[in-house]
Formats: sequence, C-alpha cells, structure tokens
Amino acid sequence: MNSLIEMFLVGILITDFILLATGRMRASIRLVSIQGFLLGVVPVIIGITQGISQEIIVISLAGIVLRGIIFPRLLHRSVIDTGVDREEHPIVGYIASLLIMVVFLLTSLWVGSKLAFLAPKSALMIPVALATIFAGTFMIVGRRIAIMQIIGYILIENGIYCFGLMLVEKVPFLVELGVLTDAVVAVLVMTNASKKLHKVFDHMDTRNLDSLKG
Repeated sequence: MNSLIEMFLVGILITDFILLATGRMRASIRLVSIQGFLLGVVPVIIGITQGISQEIIVISLAGIVLRGIIFPRLLHRSVIDTGVDREEHPIVGYIASLLIMVVFLLTSLWVGSKLAFLAPKSALMIPVALATIFAGTFMIVGRRIAIMQIIGYILIENGIYCFGLMLVEKVPFLVELGVLTDAVVAVLVMTNASKKLHKVFDHMDTRNLDSLKG
C-alpha cells in the first residue's frame, strides 16, 4: 500500500510543477481538481492498511467534494464571468518558476529526510506537503491575476491537508472539518473579490488594488 500512496503523492507533485509552468487558467483549474481528487483518495488508502473508520470516509469524501468539485467550479465560474482565461505576464516567468520549484523540491526532500520519523507511512509525505505549500506561496507572490493567486491559496491548504494525513488517526474529526469549512469560506470570499476587481478595473491584475487606498 505504501507504493500506492507514493504513486498518488507523486501525482500531486506533478500537478504542482505543471501549475507553475502554465498561465492557462482553465488548465490550472483542472489541475487543482485532479490534485483535490488525489488528496481525497490518500486517506482511504491509509485507512485500508489500518482499518477504515467512518471519520476517515467522511474526511475523504469531504476533501474530494470540496477540492475536486466545489473549488474548481467556483474558479471556473469566475473565469466565465470575467472572460479572463490566461495570465500573459506573470511577475516571475514560467521557466524561472519551474527552476524555483526544483529548488523547493530539493529543499523539501532535505527537510523530509530529517523528519522522516513523523511520516512512517510514506517517505514522500512530508516533501510533497512542503513542496505544495511552497508552490502555493510562490503562486500568490509570483502571479498577478487574482484567480491564479486563489489557486495558490488552495495549494497551500492542500499542502497543510497533506501534512494532516500523517496524523489522520490523531487529528480530531471536528478540527479537520473546521479547516475544510474555513477553506470554503476563504475561497468564496476570494472568488467574489476577483469578480468585483474585474468589474471595477475590467481585468484581475491585483496590482491595481493599490489604487483603492485613501
């Protein structure tokens, strides 16, 4: 089962790399959806080896529905409503973004090797979680378009969720659902804000938020 878990984790890592390499929003939304499904299945795989509880099933289904369906639908609706389908000029170029992601991965692998005792289920759990958090943070900083930054936030939340999978039997059920609820509220607020930004400025470049001061 460990090899199956690692296969899903590698899939998550691949989506991180592709997300940093593309400016096409519809493709990015599909990748976020794929990543959400992969993350949702991992708790079930872990549960099979240790006995699947009702809590694990609910957490898995909630993760799949939210990350794989609801979040992508909200983002897709924003793309349709605004008509913005591509980021042409990111703050950091796509080739440079990939090189930086390689650095993130190497750093994550090094940290993961030092903390391997925390994730006996898979040696890739910590590196993938860290790399996903780094990728999300970088998208928030290195992209101009609001939707791409929202995707970055979702990646950070996915990385934190991946960390939580190491403690899937220890993290209280209500705490996990609380985290998912916070993520839903945050994505709803941010997608609505992106629509308002486009309505005011006729595009979604977040640099224009500075003009709202004073």
